[in-house]
Amino acid sequence: MSLFSDIKAVLIPKEIVFREVTKESEDVYTFLFDSCKPLSWKAGQHAIFVIKHKKINKAIRPFSIASSALENKIMISMKIGKKPSEYKRALLELKSGMKMVLRGPIGGFTMDYSKTTCFVAGGVGITPFRSMLKDIVMRENDYKGKINLLYINSTGKFLYENELKTFEKDNHIKIDLFTDRDELTKSIKEIAINNKDIKYYLAGSKQMNDSIKSILKSQSVDKKNIKADTFLGY
Repeated sequence: MSLFSDIKAVLIPKEIVFREVTKESEDVYTFLFDSCKPLSWKAGQHAIFVIKHKKINKAIRPFSIASSALENKIMISMKIGKKPSEYKRALLELKSGMKMVLRGPIGGFTMDYSKTTCFVAGGVGITPFRSMLKDIVMRENDYKGKINLLYINSTGKFLYENELKTFEKDNHIKIDLFTDRDELTKSIKEIAINNKDIKYYLAGSKQMNDSIKSILKSQSVDKKNIKADTFLGY
């Protein structure tokens, strides 16, 4: 999406209605919203979510949209610890039917549906990939390539794990889960050695993204085939 389109999308506020929240694990929550008017986005994009039911400092936060536009719902997931920010406390106070404002969606972290692809996700960085994978499954035969998702979480608790396993029924999708960094590195190197033209998408902490980039470059992967999600709203 062009810079002009992104600016236009941010300038126009859209009302969204809170539907429900699900506690995924000890410190990860998923929030569902409906859009008051038709809203479309490309899988992998993010949006700016604005608190409006109460006055708080820093009422604006960006989050990756974890749902496909084909699902007709807006889903975001995030970590919320024992001492959450004022913004996240306000999210937890939402009741069904309350409204927020969304600006966007925006961003170029979107995939080429004609290419064989490797996704590398860390922790809650799985959110944009859940959107992409769900989009592929729902579009059925539109995607021509293959996808290997490499998902690491040292805790062994993987967001959307049960749903991710169902995605593997699609012949285009293979999913590998890791708790050990060395095992992840080994798999990345094996893929890079055997697939010189594959596209890599990285979503995790800046430290993780930088580390994976270094591994890929050491395997002679062209930097134009590496796309990292620089968005920091998790």
